[in-house]
Amino acid sequence: MYVPAEDTLFLVECAKHYRGTWALEIGIGSGAVAQSLLANFTNVVGTDIDLASLGYCRGKCMMLVCCDAASALCGKFDLVVTNPPYLPGDPRVDTTIHGGPAGMETTIRFIESALPLLSEKEGRMLAIVSSLADSATLDKFVREKRLKKKVVAEKALFYERLYAIELTF
Repeated sequence: MYVPAEDTLFLVECAKHYRGTWALEIGIGSGAVAQSLLANFTNVVGTDIDLASLGYCRGKCMMLVCCDAASALCGKFDLVVTNPPYLPGDPRVDTTIHGGPAGMETTIRFIESALPLLSEKEGRMLAIVSSLADSATLDKFVREKRLKKKVVAEKALFYERLYAIELTF
């Protein structure tokens, strides 16, 4: 299970600006982000492939689903959030921090999984990305899917910058 760190708290702060009926967190980890979403959303769903994370989050007033990204879900969400493993590196070494050779492979897989679930009119996806990852890979994906991307916040850490990006149709 990914222990909440500065990137988790950064996503919590960014997600506070959104409201709606349905919210989804992909890769729920400790549940810190999903739990914060309960303040502004009627229904919150969290997914993870790690049974220990889901067990840790049990009883925190959110719906939990064991699946890869959002692969087992249907319906529409007003907001999808994720703090995916975003550092370049082999995910087999540490699935909680390494997002693939470019650092974007897991992020793109999570986004692609969530796209059918976003409400077309006002659905938004919020994701954390790192300056250490290959942003050109994500930008190419965004263009191919005809998504709109904007940086809604950024945070400097001692060795990288984190960006909260919002994706919409």
